[in-house]
Amino acid sequence: MANIMTQPKLAIIGTGNIANFHCDAFKKAGFEISHGAGSLNSKSAIEFGKKHGIKKIFSDPMEILKNCAQWDVVLLSTPTEKNITYLDEILKINKPALIEKPVATDAEYLSQFTKNSFKKIRVAYNRRFYATTQRAKNFIDDEGFVYAKMELPETLNTAGYYNSVHLNSAHGIDLLNYLFSSLEVIKNIHFENDIGRLVILKSSDNQIVNLIMNWNSPSNFSLSLESANKKFEMKPFEDSQIFQGMTVIEPSDELPLRRYIPKSIESVTSYPTKSNLIKPGFLEQALEIKNLLAGKEPIISASLYDAYLAQKLLKEILY
Repeated sequence: MANIMTQPKLAIIGTGNIANFHCDAFKKAGFEISHGAGSLNSKSAIEFGKKHGIKKIFSDPMEILKNCAQWDVVLLSTPTEKNITYLDEILKINKPALIEKPVATDAEYLSQFTKNSFKKIRVAYNRRFYATTQRAKNFIDDEGFVYAKMELPETLNTAGYYNSVHLNSAHGIDLLNYLFSSLEVIKNIHFENDIGRLVILKSSDNQIVNLIMNWNSPSNFSLSLESANKKFEMKPFEDSQIFQGMTVIEPSDELPLRRYIPKSIESVTSYPTKSNLIKPGFLEQALEIKNLLAGKEPIISASLYDAYLAQKLLKEILY
């Protein structure tokens, strides 16, 4: 456990674009970015180090892991296919770590992780930390039975090659696993010409989820929750509204047609504000890692087991 009187130190492996967002978040959370490395012999890592004031830049990421006594937390933000190279070493160190989602796209590799294994290792499914997601969770708890519908569009350049789905749609699948318990596939329809999936899932407490996965559609990510008389809608995931009742607009000379408009009674957003310009969910995620470092239990962040569940469900849906 880090000395609470000293500034905690973060080591970063992987200096791509997403690492910049993590740096901003961890700095705001009170961390010093003390060590960094890109890919093996990366030239961009030096510029990254200058940008973020990192004192120790290594040409070999393994050197950071060998010097683990010098830092408190490690962030692994390398391309997904390279994560396994470093993850096994990170597991041996037994220090808090944040691994960029989805950790790996191979469900069989991830199946080694169980619900209670490696609690200090967290997965960067940052959308769990959205204010909209937390409001959705409260809506489900408050309203009881809920019928849900999620739309997950994805770009597929090659038919039958689902790597982008494993990498990106995993965010939405993890949200479903976070909001609903033990989802089971009841029906899985493969659209003709492989343009997507229509999936019906049921949670362990009999809540129903209708999942639409549409490849190359000009749609946005969305989640709607229906209770007896209210509707919660996230579209996109960063913005949400709760509707109850209908506003009736009577016909007029300009428009001789009666209109029924859902009445919005509450709105919640996760978009950045002037007081917090950090990428949504990243600061809250960094603060939970800081709490983990102080010996507290993780509350919202995903585990390696959660990463496995997301890829396991995607595998079942896709193939």
